[in-house]
Amino acid sequence: MIYAAVCCTARDEAPILREWMAFHRAVGFEKIILIDNGSTDATAEIVASFRDRASVDLIDRPDRSSQIALYDGVLARYAGAVEWIAFIDADEFLYPVDGTDIRHTIASFGEVGAIAVHWHVYGSNGHLAHPDGLTIDSFTRRAPDDFVYNRHVKSIVNLKHAHRARTSHLFEVEGGIVDDAGQELPMIPPYGLFMDKLPTYARLRINHYHVRSKSYYWSKATRGYFGIDDGKLDTEEKIRAMFEAHDRNEVEDPSAQRFKPLMRFYLQDGTG
Repeated sequence: MIYAAVCCTARDEAPILREWMAFHRAVGFEKIILIDNGSTDATAEIVASFRDRASVDLIDRPDRSSQIALYDGVLARYAGAVEWIAFIDADEFLYPVDGTDIRHTIASFGEVGAIAVHWHVYGSNGHLAHPDGLTIDSFTRRAPDDFVYNRHVKSIVNLKHAHRARTSHLFEVEGGIVDDAGQELPMIPPYGLFMDKLPTYARLRINHYHVRSKSYYWSKATRGYFGIDDGKLDTEEKIRAMFEAHDRNEVEDPSAQRFKPLMRFYLQDGTG
């Protein structure tokens, strides 16, 4: 049985996909599960080229089903084959704070139903045009720990105890949902946003590269992208406001770069 896998829904994320897969293989995930939600770019070709260096399953769902329905399908498909699955997006990079193998970190939580991991929201680093190179090199500045959007969480789910996805952020499980500090969370709030609870980063974190460069964000927002209701970004004013709300650059934090040596092995083409 596979101990830990990472699952991502993606639509037209080819520019970041190879780096995203290499990063999560480098942190210790044994399997990568990608749900292609109607891509028109080179997603399938990129996945095929990566299979000689990692176990990657590509699930084709061009109907653009809801993320909750897609996650429920993953729970059913991998029950009995995978112990833990982390459910994140292509602009989210999940890793253990101490730089060790993420399987050891997950095991340290014991027999819980799910682990809720907080965001660190990263800004544009002042980039207007999208830079060449790796995301973890180009975008190293983030919001302070207490930034309100950092109170969002994503889930690493114990499939033995999972019932269903409640949102794209949190799942209905037996055995309790605990935060990074091991404290049980008493409720499942809308959108996985715990307004009355400060984030914790004792063992795990998610770097959330929501905006990246201004040009990249504008392109992503105007085409519509998975995980955001298109109505939220249906005017230039809304796009600009969302960008400005997330473009936080107060803290220099390149800690994700500690995984670059092993990432290079999985990239195998000199990238980065």
